[in-house]
Amino acid sequence: MKKTLTLLLILLSAGILARAQKEYRLTKSTGNLKINLTNAIIEGYNGKEIIFSGQAIEAPEPDERAKGLVNINSTGYTDNTGLGISVTENGTDVSVKLVAKKSIGTLTIKVPENMKVSFSNRNDFDWAYRSGPAETLLLKNLKGEIEVFANNNKVRLEYNTGPMNVTTLYGSVEAVFKGDIKGPVSIISVHDYVDVTLPATTKANIELSSQAGKLYAAKEFDISIEKAESDKEITAITGSGISGKNPAIATTNGQSATIVAQPGTQVVEVAGITGQSTGKLTDGKRYIMEYPASTYSYAIGGRQAERIKGKLNGGGINLIFKSTDKSVYLRQ
Repeated sequence: MKKTLTLLLILLSAGILARAQKEYRLTKSTGNLKINLTNAIIEGYNGKEIIFSGQAIEAPEPDERAKGLVNINSTGYTDNTGLGISVTENGTDVSVKLVAKKSIGTLTIKVPENMKVSFSNRNDFDWAYRSGPAETLLLKNLKGEIEVFANNNKVRLEYNTGPMNVTTLYGSVEAVFKGDIKGPVSIISVHDYVDVTLPATTKANIELSSQAGKLYAAKEFDISIEKAESDKEITAITGSGISGKNPAIATTNGQSATIVAQPGTQVVEVAGITGQSTGKLTDGKRYIMEYPASTYSYAIGGRQAERIKGKLNGGGINLIFKSTDKSVYLRQ
Protein backbone atom coordinates (compact mmCIF):
# COMPACT_ATOMS: atom_id res chain seq x y z
CA MET A 1 0.00 0.00 0.00
CA LYS A 2 2.80 2.36 0.93
CA LYS A 3 4.66 1.56 -2.33
CA THR A 4 1.47 2.13 -4.33
CA LEU A 5 0.93 5.53 -2.70
CA THR A 6 4.54 6.52 -3.38
CA LEU A 7 4.19 5.51 -7.02
CA LEU A 8 0.98 7.51 -7.39
CA LEU A 9 2.67 10.58 -5.93
CA ILE A 10 5.60 10.21 -8.33
CA LEU A 11 3.28 9.86 -11.33
CA LEU A 12 1.21 12.82 -10.19
CA SER A 13 4.30 15.00 -9.77
CA ALA A 14 5.59 13.96 -13.18
CA GLY A 15 2.24 14.85 -14.75
CA ILE A 16 2.23 18.27 -13.13
CA LEU A 17 5.77 18.96 -14.34
CA ALA A 18 4.93 17.76 -17.83
CA ARG A 19 1.91 20.05 -17.99
CA ALA A 20 4.01 22.95 -16.74
CA GLN A 21 6.41 22.67 -19.70
CA LYS A 22 5.49 23.92 -23.14
CA GLU A 23 7.05 24.10 -26.60
CA TYR A 24 6.53 26.48 -29.49
CA ARG A 25 8.04 25.67 -32.91
CA LEU A 26 8.70 27.89 -35.89
CA THR A 27 9.93 26.50 -39.21
CA LYS A 28 12.95 28.66 -40.01
CA SER A 29 16.58 27.73 -40.67
CA THR A 30 18.09 30.94 -42.09
CA GLY A 31 18.01 34.64 -41.29
CA ASN A 32 18.49 36.54 -38.05
CA LEU A 33 16.96 35.53 -34.71
CA LYS A 34 16.60 38.74 -32.68
CA ILE A 35 16.07 38.09 -28.96
CA ASN A 36 15.05 40.69 -26.41
CA LEU A 37 14.70 38.85 -23.07
CA THR A 38 16.17 39.00 -19.58
CA ASN A 39 18.14 35.78 -20.18
CA ALA A 40 18.02 32.53 -22.14
CA ILE A 41 19.77 29.29 -23.06
CA ILE A 42 20.41 29.39 -26.81
CA GLU A 43 21.71 26.21 -28.42
CA GLY A 44 22.56 25.50 -32.03
CA TYR A 45 21.55 22.17 -33.59
CA ASN A 46 21.27 20.52 -36.99
CA GLY A 47 17.62 21.17 -37.76
CA LYS A 48 15.11 23.34 -39.62
CA GLU A 49 12.98 24.68 -36.77
CA ILE A 50 13.45 27.21 -33.99
CA ILE A 51 12.20 25.46 -30.86
CA PHE A 52 11.22 27.51 -27.81
CA SER A 53 10.63 25.63 -24.57
CA GLY A 54 9.94 26.76 -21.05
CA GLN A 55 7.36 27.03 -18.33
CA ALA A 56 3.82 27.40 -19.61
CA ILE A 57 2.11 30.62 -18.60
CA GLU A 58 -0.95 29.90 -16.48
CA ALA A 59 -4.19 31.50 -17.57
CA PRO A 60 -5.30 34.23 -15.16
CA GLU A 61 -8.43 33.84 -13.09
CA PRO A 62 -11.50 35.16 -14.91
CA ASP A 63 -12.33 38.79 -14.22
CA GLU A 64 -16.08 39.24 -14.58
CA ARG A 65 -15.68 42.98 -14.84
CA ALA A 66 -13.36 42.55 -17.87
CA LYS A 67 -15.95 40.72 -20.02
CA GLY A 68 -15.86 42.05 -23.55
CA LEU A 69 -12.47 43.72 -23.00
CA VAL A 70 -8.99 42.76 -24.18
CA ASN A 71 -5.97 42.69 -21.90
CA ILE A 72 -3.33 45.23 -22.93
CA ASN A 73 0.08 46.05 -21.48
CA SER A 74 2.80 48.68 -21.71
CA THR A 75 5.07 46.56 -23.92
CA GLY A 76 2.53 46.42 -26.73
CA TYR A 77 3.32 42.74 -27.43
CA THR A 78 0.94 39.77 -27.43
CA ASP A 79 1.80 36.29 -26.19
CA ASN A 80 1.31 34.04 -29.22
CA THR A 81 3.31 31.12 -27.82
CA GLY A 82 1.90 30.35 -24.36
CA LEU A 83 5.41 31.00 -22.96
CA GLY A 84 5.03 34.67 -22.13
CA ILE A 85 6.83 35.80 -25.28
CA SER A 86 5.90 37.26 -28.64
CA VAL A 87 7.48 35.61 -31.70
CA THR A 88 7.01 37.42 -35.02
CA GLU A 89 8.54 37.21 -38.50
CA ASN A 90 9.52 40.13 -40.69
CA GLY A 91 11.22 38.98 -43.88
CA THR A 92 14.34 37.05 -42.87
CA ASP A 93 14.17 38.31 -39.27
CA VAL A 94 12.49 36.55 -36.35
CA SER A 95 11.89 38.77 -33.29
CA VAL A 96 11.42 37.41 -29.78
CA LYS A 97 10.04 39.83 -27.18
CA LEU A 98 9.02 39.52 -23.54
CA VAL A 99 5.32 40.33 -23.25
CA ALA A 100 4.86 41.29 -19.60
CA LYS A 101 7.20 42.94 -17.11
CA LYS A 102 7.65 39.83 -15.00
CA SER A 103 9.91 36.82 -14.99
CA ILE A 104 9.01 33.82 -17.16
CA GLY A 105 11.93 31.72 -15.95
CA THR A 106 14.77 30.64 -18.21
CA LEU A 107 13.68 30.03 -21.78
CA THR A 108 15.55 27.44 -23.85
CA ILE A 109 15.82 28.17 -27.57
CA LYS A 110 17.15 25.57 -30.00
CA VAL A 111 18.31 27.28 -33.17
CA PRO A 112 19.37 25.88 -36.56
CA GLU A 113 23.11 26.14 -36.07
CA ASN A 114 23.89 28.40 -39.03
CA MET A 115 21.36 31.13 -38.20
CA LYS A 116 22.55 34.51 -37.02
CA VAL A 117 21.64 35.16 -33.36
CA SER A 118 21.30 38.67 -31.92
CA PHE A 119 20.61 39.13 -28.18
CA SER A 120 20.03 42.59 -26.75
CA ASN A 121 18.54 43.81 -23.48
CA ARG A 122 20.56 46.92 -22.69
CA ASN A 123 17.84 49.31 -21.51
CA ASP A 124 14.63 47.31 -21.39
CA PHE A 125 14.59 45.40 -18.10
CA ASP A 126 15.41 47.75 -15.23
CA TRP A 127 12.52 46.20 -13.30
CA ALA A 128 14.24 42.79 -13.45
CA TYR A 129 17.66 44.09 -12.38
CA ARG A 130 16.25 45.86 -9.34
CA SER A 131 15.03 42.51 -8.00
CA GLY A 132 18.51 40.97 -8.18
CA PRO A 133 21.25 40.01 -10.60
CA ALA A 134 20.16 38.56 -13.92
CA GLU A 135 20.77 34.92 -14.63
CA THR A 136 23.42 33.64 -17.00
CA LEU A 137 22.93 34.00 -20.73
CA LEU A 138 24.25 30.82 -22.36
CA LEU A 139 25.01 30.44 -26.07
CA LYS A 140 26.48 27.18 -27.34
CA ASN A 141 27.15 25.15 -30.48
CA LEU A 142 26.31 28.02 -32.83
CA LYS A 143 28.06 28.23 -36.21
CA GLY A 144 26.52 31.49 -37.40
CA GLU A 145 27.21 35.09 -36.46
CA ILE A 146 26.54 36.12 -32.83
CA GLU A 147 25.78 39.60 -31.50
CA VAL A 148 25.23 40.21 -27.78
CA PHE A 149 24.61 43.55 -26.08
CA ALA A 150 23.64 42.72 -22.49
CA ASN A 151 23.15 44.86 -19.43
CA ASN A 152 23.34 42.76 -16.27
CA ASN A 153 23.86 39.24 -17.60
CA LYS A 154 26.78 36.94 -17.04
CA VAL A 155 27.49 35.58 -20.51
CA ARG A 156 28.70 32.04 -21.13
CA LEU A 157 29.87 31.06 -24.65
CA GLU A 158 30.52 27.37 -25.35
CA TYR A 159 31.91 25.90 -28.59
CA ASN A 160 30.62 28.60 -30.92
CA THR A 161 32.62 29.26 -34.06
CA GLY A 162 31.94 32.96 -34.61
CA PRO A 163 32.17 35.56 -35.92
CA MET A 164 30.89 37.31 -32.81
CA ASN A 165 30.59 40.68 -31.12
CA VAL A 166 29.79 40.28 -27.41
CA THR A 167 29.50 43.18 -24.96
CA THR A 168 28.06 43.15 -21.45
CA LEU A 169 27.89 46.07 -19.04
CA TYR A 170 27.80 44.58 -15.52
CA GLY A 171 28.29 40.85 -16.10
CA SER A 172 31.35 38.72 -16.76
CA VAL A 173 32.01 36.84 -19.99
CA GLU A 174 33.39 33.30 -20.11
CA ALA A 175 34.11 31.75 -23.51
CA VAL A 176 35.39 28.32 -24.55
CA PHE A 177 36.48 27.82 -28.16
CA LYS A 178 37.43 24.69 -30.04
CA GLY A 179 39.61 24.52 -33.16
CA ASP A 180 37.22 25.97 -35.74
CA ILE A 181 36.98 29.73 -35.13
CA LYS A 182 35.81 32.34 -37.63
CA GLY A 183 36.76 35.92 -36.97
CA PRO A 184 36.41 38.62 -36.14
CA VAL A 185 35.73 37.90 -32.46
CA SER A 186 35.26 40.75 -29.96
CA ILE A 187 34.44 40.01 -26.30
CA ILE A 188 34.13 42.95 -23.91
CA SER A 189 32.92 43.41 -20.34
CA VAL A 190 32.82 46.90 -18.89
CA HIS A 191 32.60 46.17 -15.15
CA ASP A 192 33.50 42.47 -14.83
CA TYR A 193 36.10 39.98 -16.00
CA VAL A 194 36.64 38.28 -19.36
CA ASP A 195 37.87 34.66 -19.30
CA VAL A 196 38.64 32.94 -22.62
CA THR A 197 39.77 29.36 -23.30
CA LEU A 198 41.43 29.10 -26.71
CA PRO A 199 43.48 26.41 -28.49
CA ALA A 200 47.16 27.40 -28.29
CA THR A 201 47.50 26.61 -32.01
CA THR A 202 45.03 29.35 -33.01
CA LYS A 203 46.36 31.68 -35.69
CA ALA A 204 45.19 35.16 -34.79
CA ASN A 205 45.85 38.86 -34.55
CA ILE A 206 45.09 39.39 -30.87
CA GLU A 207 44.44 42.37 -28.62
CA LEU A 208 44.10 42.16 -24.83
CA SER A 209 43.39 45.18 -22.64
CA SER A 210 42.20 46.18 -19.19
CA GLN A 211 42.04 49.65 -17.72
CA ALA A 212 41.84 48.74 -14.03
CA GLY A 213 42.62 45.02 -13.94
CA LYS A 214 45.46 42.82 -15.14
CA LEU A 215 46.17 40.63 -18.16
CA TYR A 216 46.87 36.91 -17.69
CA ALA A 217 47.77 34.29 -20.30
CA ALA A 218 48.78 30.63 -20.24
CA LYS A 219 52.47 30.07 -20.93
CA GLU A 220 51.56 28.08 -24.06
CA PHE A 221 50.57 31.33 -25.80
CA ASP A 222 53.54 32.98 -27.48
CA ILE A 223 52.28 36.41 -28.48
CA SER A 224 54.53 38.18 -30.97
CA ILE A 225 54.20 41.84 -30.05
CA GLU A 226 53.79 44.19 -32.99
CA LYS A 227 55.23 47.65 -33.27
CA ALA A 228 52.48 50.15 -32.62
CA GLU A 229 51.14 52.64 -35.08
CA SER A 230 52.01 56.23 -34.26
CA ASP A 231 49.57 58.67 -32.73
CA LYS A 232 47.82 56.40 -30.27
CA GLU A 233 45.00 58.29 -28.58
CA ILE A 234 44.49 57.77 -24.86
CA THR A 235 42.53 59.50 -22.11
CA ALA A 236 44.54 61.95 -20.04
CA ILE A 237 44.06 62.94 -16.41
CA THR A 238 42.10 66.12 -15.80
CA GLY A 239 43.14 68.56 -13.07
CA SER A 240 46.00 70.94 -12.39
CA GLY A 241 49.29 71.05 -10.51
CA ILE A 242 51.62 68.18 -9.71
CA SER A 243 50.73 67.44 -6.09
CA GLY A 244 48.60 64.56 -4.94
CA LYS A 245 48.72 60.84 -5.45
CA ASN A 246 47.30 60.72 -8.96
CA PRO A 247 48.95 62.04 -12.12
CA ALA A 248 47.70 65.45 -13.31
CA ILE A 249 48.00 67.91 -16.16
CA ALA A 250 50.69 70.28 -14.92
CA THR A 251 50.88 72.82 -17.75
CA THR A 252 48.92 73.51 -20.92
CA ASN A 253 49.28 76.17 -23.59
CA GLY A 254 46.33 75.22 -25.80
CA GLN A 255 48.48 72.98 -27.98
CA SER A 256 50.28 70.65 -25.61
CA ALA A 257 50.04 69.22 -22.12
CA THR A 258 52.71 67.90 -19.76
CA ILE A 259 51.70 64.90 -17.66
CA VAL A 260 53.54 64.60 -14.35
CA ALA A 261 53.50 61.79 -11.81
CA GLN A 262 55.07 61.18 -8.44
CA PRO A 263 58.65 59.84 -8.66
CA GLY A 264 58.65 56.13 -9.42
CA THR A 265 55.06 56.08 -10.71
CA GLN A 266 54.64 54.77 -14.25
CA VAL A 267 52.17 56.96 -16.09
CA VAL A 268 52.87 56.57 -19.79
CA GLU A 269 55.67 55.03 -21.80
CA VAL A 270 56.76 57.17 -24.73
CA ALA A 271 60.00 56.60 -26.63
CA GLY A 272 61.28 54.70 -23.61
CA ILE A 273 60.83 57.64 -21.22
CA THR A 274 58.52 57.13 -18.26
CA GLY A 275 57.18 59.66 -15.76
CA GLN A 276 56.98 62.92 -17.72
CA SER A 277 55.94 63.29 -21.35
CA THR A 278 54.44 65.85 -23.66
CA GLY A 279 51.64 65.30 -26.14
CA LYS A 280 49.21 67.23 -28.30
CA LEU A 281 46.10 68.44 -26.46
CA THR A 282 42.96 67.91 -28.55
CA ASP A 283 39.89 68.74 -26.48
CA GLY A 284 41.04 69.33 -22.92
CA LYS A 285 40.51 65.70 -21.97
CA ARG A 286 42.43 63.77 -24.60
CA TYR A 287 45.90 63.91 -26.07
CA ILE A 288 47.77 61.99 -28.74
CA MET A 289 51.15 60.40 -28.10
CA GLU A 290 53.42 58.11 -30.08
CA TYR A 291 54.29 54.72 -28.59
CA PRO A 292 57.32 52.59 -29.37
CA ALA A 293 55.51 49.25 -29.15
CA SER A 294 52.08 47.67 -28.84
CA THR A 295 52.72 46.84 -25.18
CA TYR A 296 52.08 49.96 -23.16
CA SER A 297 50.34 51.24 -20.08
CA TYR A 298 48.63 54.48 -19.25
CA ALA A 299 46.79 56.03 -16.34
CA ILE A 300 43.08 56.85 -16.21
CA GLY A 301 41.89 58.52 -13.01
CA GLY A 302 45.00 57.22 -11.28
CA ARG A 303 44.38 53.65 -12.41
CA GLN A 304 46.96 51.82 -14.47
CA ALA A 305 45.74 50.43 -17.79
CA GLU A 306 47.34 47.60 -19.73
CA ARG A 307 47.18 46.71 -23.43
CA ILE A 308 48.86 44.06 -25.54
CA LYS A 309 48.50 43.77 -29.30
CA GLY A 310 50.28 41.15 -31.36
CA LYS A 311 50.09 37.89 -33.29
CA LEU A 312 49.51 34.29 -32.31
CA ASN A 313 51.21 31.71 -34.53
CA GLY A 314 51.94 34.21 -37.26
CA GLY A 315 48.55 35.93 -37.23
CA GLY A 316 45.16 35.17 -38.71
CA ILE A 317 41.65 35.96 -37.48
CA ASN A 318 41.10 39.10 -35.38
CA LEU A 319 40.51 38.51 -31.66
CA ILE A 320 39.76 41.28 -29.14
CA PHE A 321 39.32 40.55 -25.41
CA LYS A 322 38.78 43.58 -23.15
CA SER A 323 37.61 44.59 -19.69
CA THR A 324 37.42 48.08 -18.24
CA ASP A 325 37.30 47.40 -14.49
CA LYS A 326 38.42 43.80 -14.10
CA SER A 327 41.05 41.41 -15.44
CA VAL A 328 41.32 39.47 -18.70
CA TYR A 329 42.29 35.78 -18.64
CA LEU A 330 43.51 33.79 -21.65
CA ARG A 331 43.87 30.07 -21.03
CA GLN A 332 44.47 26.97 -23.12
